[in-house]
Amino acid sequence: MDIDYPVTVLLVDDEPLIRAGLGTILGSDQRITIIGEAENGHRAIELSQRLEPHVILMDIRMPQLDGLSAMEAILEQDPEARVLILTTFGEEDYIDRAMSGGAAGFLLKSSGPEELVGGVLAVAAGAAALPPRIAKRVIDKLRGIDTSAASRAQSRISSLSSREHDVMALVGAGMSNAEIAGRLFLTEATVKGHMTSIMLKVGARNRVETALIAYQGGIVSPQSP
Repeated sequence: MDIDYPVTVLLVDDEPLIRAGLGTILGSDQRITIIGEAENGHRAIELSQRLEPHVILMDIRMPQLDGLSAMEAILEQDPEARVLILTTFGEEDYIDRAMSGGAAGFLLKSSGPEELVGGVLAVAAGAAALPPRIAKRVIDKLRGIDTSAASRAQSRISSLSSREHDVMALVGAGMSNAEIAGRLFLTEATVKGHMTSIMLKVGARNRVETALIAYQGGIVSPQSP
């Protein structure tokens, strides 16, 4: 997916200081423009309809209407909307719901400027934003609940062709279809075809879950924070 610069962003967080900080970091990059701010989920739904941002940067815990409920409502109205979830350590329980609800990715509130900007641009380009620190904590949590999760992921991955394996590894690394096509010398349409096949074979609901399964199966290795 080609990016139309500047990437427009709607900031959604109930804390004004956090919105100000995010706005300062993102707004300092010429490729990004902040076009709106919302302090709760209801306002986020309203502004997303009116402003149609490329990326919605959404906090989870907010008064009146939480971020995940707002995300679900936004995606019901516009399935093409790109919602990037802001999270903190300790909120891993929300991630499965966010993935099944169609989140385009996750960022830690403690992310540095480079990771924050990179995550927004990646999601705008159609990639999945799943930082290694988040992936590691989610996988560790899943391992405690389901000890067979890793072996099941490896079994699913073993059904992939060599090319599909390569594509899935790059999805796990956070690349968009266009970037994968460039790296592997394929057309973007071919990569999309591989993605459809990969998601079917590994049982992934979306691109973010595909990336998480890549981590679980060991073809991408999250680093310890």
